[in-house]
Amino acid sequence: MDFDSTSDAAALLAAEERREPMKQRIIGHLVSLSGMHGLIACEMTPEEGGDHWSVGSLISVVHANSRLVGVVCELATSNSRWHESESNLALIKIELSGEIIDEAPGKPVFHRGIHSFPVLGSIAHRIRASDLRAIYSIRGAVGVEIGRLTQNETIPATVNVRELVTRHFAVVGSTGVGKTTAVSMLLKTCLRERPNLRVMIVDPHNEYAAHFSRDSVVLDSDNLELPYWMFKFEEMVDIIYAGRKPNPDESDALYEVIKSAKTRFSAASAASRPSAVRRQSNVENGWVSADTPVPYRISDAVQVIEEWMGKLESRYARADMRALKHRLEALSHDPRFRFMFGKLMVEDIMSKVVSQIFRMPKGGAPVTIVKLAGLPNEVVNSVVSVLARMAFEIALWSDATYEIMLLCEEAHRYIPADSAQGFLPTRQAIGRIAKEGRKYGASLGVITQRPSELDPTALSQCSTMFAMRLANERDKGIISAAVGISSEGTISFLSSIADREAIAFGEAIATPMRMKFADYRQFEVDREASARAPEEDVEKARNDLRSIIGRMRGEYQGDAAALSQG
Repeated sequence: MDFDSTSDAAALLAAEERREPMKQRIIGHLVSLSGMHGLIACEMTPEEGGDHWSVGSLISVVHANSRLVGVVCELATSNSRWHESESNLALIKIELSGEIIDEAPGKPVFHRGIHSFPVLGSIAHRIRASDLRAIYSIRGAVGVEIGRLTQNETIPATVNVRELVTRHFAVVGSTGVGKTTAVSMLLKTCLRERPNLRVMIVDPHNEYAAHFSRDSVVLDSDNLELPYWMFKFEEMVDIIYAGRKPNPDESDALYEVIKSAKTRFSAASAASRPSAVRRQSNVENGWVSADTPVPYRISDAVQVIEEWMGKLESRYARADMRALKHRLEALSHDPRFRFMFGKLMVEDIMSKVVSQIFRMPKGGAPVTIVKLAGLPNEVVNSVVSVLARMAFEIALWSDATYEIMLLCEEAHRYIPADSAQGFLPTRQAIGRIAKEGRKYGASLGVITQRPSELDPTALSQCSTMFAMRLANERDKGIISAAVGISSEGTISFLSSIADREAIAFGEAIATPMRMKFADYRQFEVDREASARAPEEDVEKARNDLRSIIGRMRGEYQGDAAALSQG
């Protein structure tokens, strides 16, 4: 009988427990104990075998009024031999993870850590199915099923969705182990339980669209609109100078050019409005910087450069000005950058852009998938920076009315472990969500196949982690450090678990567990239930959007005011 797998095995085991509870379940005795590690000695005969043992399985050690829970780490015979015709003494190394106490008849409760340690000779036995349920049930909150335990497929693997969303999560694993399908299932679960959630997926490999065909809007190089004037100064520097660091004069010149172009556009727009409705804006009063998300024309920026070059004594080197002018003209006419510069008429479409990207109103599609494949490689870091920054600001300035989740696939590209690599504004934008997002309703999902190459600070902010198959020793070391010493045995076989299996641990999990994810197709949105749900207040969403954008611009205007006063 293999206890680890089927429901038939669980039913048979329960029947055995009822007939002869202790006799049938005794498998050995405790012969050694050192801290959280113990050694169980048991007799195995060729007829009985030892198929109830397997690395990663749980066993119980009887002690006083509790049952200590141990994870099987290693198996060996006492003499490193196996005798077919006689009994074999086996030594099983276990790692203690907690204890189960019957707080009421038939109501076992699991507690992490060990209050009192067992004595030598304590009885070890196969764990009860009721104890297994107690170990993996979430106390004080509703647990949502995301799969089944590997050890016993009759017991669901559950998570606390609130903790999963609000305190960030990470999914790590090698290529081909099923990360995309696992993440899709987790997101569908979160959306079902938290209907106010909006999810933006940064997808470099075009993997998620097929999984959210009915619930998402897909933005790619053909239909993405992200005007250049919504980029902050540092993001524009990275695009214009193609990733190289400009000299101080080049940087100062670009800052003044953008600021002057924004001021000109605002003045021209104000002059064209009827005097009866004309209001003097903060921009006209000089409350503008190169970071203020207000429109400007590239033609105005080029004109400013030409005026400076026409002066007898130019503040900036003419060669630098000429190179900047040519670069701006080239970018504005490059078809690869049409998602930024493609509009013939420059107008304030920030509400439209934010509404489309962050689903306000969501129109039945709470997921936005941004396909990065097809965008120019030199602009990808800046695009991710803009999206991450806006995700945080929308959650912040909506006073947590909207929950925004940013899901970063291949996250080590944008927040690498080496601070000298990557793009600093992208690192800062994602890092701000990781460190402060939970206070305002912004959350982060980190997906990577190389956790050792990911910024350890960002990874440490992910309070729940799903570790799928990993072969690299450095990667396994990162996960082992994250899960803690009490689960070293659970982590030790990360390189051998099956596809769609994971070791799950963290705040959203009752206790570290080995589980297999359910098929994501089981979690499709119930369209009939959606139809019965109250209709979204579209007008409220639009009013909220106008208020959020006004406050976003106010933040930057405040920065500009501080700059001018300094």
